[in-house]
Amino acid sequence: MSESTVLPAGMDQENRDLGFGSVLSQEQKLRLLNRDGTFNVYRKRKSPLRSLFTYHGLLSMPAPVFFALVVAVYLMLNAVFAAGYVLCGPGALQGISTSRDFWPAFFFSVHTFATIGYGNVVPVGMLANLLVTLESIVGLLCFA
Repeated sequence: MSESTVLPAGMDQENRDLGFGSVLSQEQKLRLLNRDGTFNVYRKRKSPLRSLFTYHGLLSMPAPVFFALVVAVYLMLNAVFAAGYVLCGPGALQGISTSRDFWPAFFFSVHTFATIGYGNVVPVGMLANLLVTLESIVGLLCFA
């Protein structure tokens, strides 16, 4: 410190606050900067799965990984809803040969999720219509 630098009254070179707050500097182990100049800050590690779905995680991943993740989540969600339609029982989807067939239910789920709605398959019954309602909300939120 040069001779021309003047410290405020009552503050010597050793106890000078570096702008991090005098309360933190008085508490033990709460200083952001130790007296010797080293940092007293550590970073908590998040799980890889949690950081994968954060906004920054999605922006910073390579483009092929991002698109593979989008496709995988899209297919998985449609498969879950297709299984739901199959579990609604026979006759839940009118316009396909049998409601126990997974692939027609899957493609109906894709049409509903993407708001395409060709109209050749329609839900029948309260449970199937509630599932379509839930899927349309999830689809709109995913695209948003």
